[in-house]
Amino acid sequence: MSVPPPVRPSVSAADGISEGCFPYINHRRRHVIDLPRNFEMLKDEVDILRERWKDVDDCISRQSATRQKNDNYAARHNTLRRILKYYQENIVNRCKKLVGLESGANGEAGNQIQFHELSAASIGRKNKFYTPTFYKLARLDRDVLKFMTEVTNLENKITLELVTSQINPEIVVRQSAQELTHVPSHQAVLESLEHCLFYPGCKRIIIRGEPQVGKTNILRNLNNSLVRCAPALELDYVIWVNFPTNLPKPEDIITDIQEKIIQRLDLTGQNSASGKKGLISRALRRKSYLLLFDGFSSSIELEDVGISEEHTHGKVIIEARDPYLLGNFPFDKEFKLERLTHHDSRKLFDKIIDDETFCEQNTVLADLIVKELGGLPGVIASIAGQLKINKRVQYWEGVIQRLTADIWDNNLLGLAGLAGVKLAFDTAYSKLKENDRKCIHYAALFPKEFTIPIDILVECWKAEEFLWCPIPTFSHARREGECVLNQMTELNLLERCSEHHVKMPIIYRRLALETPFPGEKSATSFVRSGPEIDGHLKDQEWEMARRVSLIRSQLEELPASPKCEGISTLFLQLNPNLRIIEELFFTRMQNLRVLDLHSTGIKLLPPSIGHLTSLRSLYLNNCCDLTVLPPEIVELKTLEVLDIRGTSIHCLPEEISSLFGLRCLRFSFVLEACNPNPEPERSWLIFSPGTTDMLKKLEELTIVLVNGSNDGIVDRIKAEVLAFKNKINQFSLIHHRPSQLLDQGNLVQLRGKGINLPNPSVPPSHVHDPTTEASLRSQTNEGGAVDRPIFSAGTSASGIGTSTSGTAGEAEQVIE
Repeated sequence: MSVPPPVRPSVSAADGISEGCFPYINHRRRHVIDLPRNFEMLKDEVDILRERWKDVDDCISRQSATRQKNDNYAARHNTLRRILKYYQENIVNRCKKLVGLESGANGEAGNQIQFHELSAASIGRKNKFYTPTFYKLARLDRDVLKFMTEVTNLENKITLELVTSQINPEIVVRQSAQELTHVPSHQAVLESLEHCLFYPGCKRIIIRGEPQVGKTNILRNLNNSLVRCAPALELDYVIWVNFPTNLPKPEDIITDIQEKIIQRLDLTGQNSASGKKGLISRALRRKSYLLLFDGFSSSIELEDVGISEEHTHGKVIIEARDPYLLGNFPFDKEFKLERLTHHDSRKLFDKIIDDETFCEQNTVLADLIVKELGGLPGVIASIAGQLKINKRVQYWEGVIQRLTADIWDNNLLGLAGLAGVKLAFDTAYSKLKENDRKCIHYAALFPKEFTIPIDILVECWKAEEFLWCPIPTFSHARREGECVLNQMTELNLLERCSEHHVKMPIIYRRLALETPFPGEKSATSFVRSGPEIDGHLKDQEWEMARRVSLIRSQLEELPASPKCEGISTLFLQLNPNLRIIEELFFTRMQNLRVLDLHSTGIKLLPPSIGHLTSLRSLYLNNCCDLTVLPPEIVELKTLEVLDIRGTSIHCLPEEISSLFGLRCLRFSFVLEACNPNPEPERSWLIFSPGTTDMLKKLEELTIVLVNGSNDGIVDRIKAEVLAFKNKINQFSLIHHRPSQLLDQGNLVQLRGKGINLPNPSVPPSHVHDPTTEASLRSQTNEGGAVDRPIFSAGTSASGIGTSTSGTAGEAEQVIE
């Protein structure tokens, strides 16, 4: 119904007003004149408001099967009751009191003007109507105008959409997802998740794993599978929430999540006295729902969002990207998603390429590509999608060449999967302190898929001063190193492959190599590792280098005297054809801290070794042709770690007595070499008088006993070491049984002495393991008798001196 606008008071004086009247009297007269009309208009608006509410109530009754009253209904109803009460008590009753609303009715005493005669009675110079009632009527008109605006506003808020919500909105909103039929391991996780939904006590579930491993895709498939959920579930809502990653403040994150849930529940426009949290909590209190979070953070709580434990029929599944979430989020079930096996990776790759003939004809190329993608479904999907567009052999070969490079180009990093991995790496990297970042860069110096001995890695970190060690002992360094490793594994930057070994994921290793060491220029670390790599560096590269890794690079020779005053780490291990190091090679390496030559073919160390005055760690283990240490080694006053196990140095050289900084010593002991006279009464000492002072300073000592099956030898070694038990934190005695290895060709003959020494052909990472040579023997012998620590004393955070292998029922001898 069309209603004319209310009459507003005019500021100008009315016609016929005599001169000399005050303006405020004229203004109030206008109010009195307009009051009857404005009052009638207000009455019409109130009637419309009543009708509007009645119509909405009738609609709710008719649509009760599909719509229900929400919180706004109660709020609007309360407002309506307040308005109607105010209208009756403060508008209608005031009018009745001041004038009469009916013909012939009188108002206040002394006022005989009826309501419909107010306009005429207000005109005239000598009108006796200018009494207190006149001013009360003027104020009443102002209140009528103001109240009419409030009535109109409420009319606009009373609509079916605002005061009701759908009873049964769509249970599931489908998400875009890749099928899991070609990834059996992920299909199994999906089935386990569906199974968990039937258990009432399983209300909080976490699915975790490194980025791009496929967690989100599994959740999307779970979401879509519930479109036709089993009747036993009886879900009212399946709510999908993408966790906001661009909001740093927890309160902003919570608000964003709440708005997404409110929109999903069709609660937009509703108000609640307890805010969005209360609105969500009340809406879900009696509902059966499944809330799927694609990501979450340890900085917020579900209770703050409005998801309460008191929701009896509510379940939450969270895809955990935050590594610290597990410690702060109470969950009933956890799923750890691992990277795909090569078989599953290849199935996914072939599925996306969708050309069975081409994949079969180029299976070698496909296998090489899949291997470089690290078993991450997101990366495989991204690269395979790119390769599907251009199925030319030369193009695929070019992609392999770029994938195998230690540093990727920007074209590769622009692909969706690799961009996601880089973002995940940058996010995890940003959580590390500066020195911890250096530690992860250092781990990248080892070849891809290389299992790195934890103890060696921590020793190198200590040598480079990356670890926070207020007390510079090995026990403190190993404890601090374990903390750093734990953080890196939580962030998925490293992964543990055994109790004593870690490995760096292939893709993360490349990203670490691409990123400069903190505080250093780019191109100060040179990595030439791998059987197909040319391990030679140019002169300018040696000059720029801070760290050089030439592990397993088929080196046969080194430059005569490279200019590299800034180098601090030099990895030359696992190059068996490297037999000669030029005499002046180490002359300009005064700042070198770590030198690793293990499993090379060197016979002698050059005299220039004495120039390494900053050297902290020297690894010569498994250099089988090395027979002596040069006299110049006495110049290495800062040397802390010396490993000469598996060399042809069978007795402890007296030169090491001058190594005042030595704290960790590992060597092999052969009785026949130290005591050529076979007469048992011949006196012998494993530690000569000149080395006993050095022994008092050691923190860690490992002795590999070769051919020492005589228990008397074991007892003698025990007796000598026990004299220094209070000084040595860790002692291990490892007993080899070489007679059991003869059939495998793992022995070499010591020239002129007839002494058998181990020369294990084992994986490169294990031959460098200082913790137990027994473990590498057990892998070599595959079920045969193994060498094992037969004596150990002391404890260490890293586990040095602890047996990690041995046949069932054997117990190591430990002195407490």
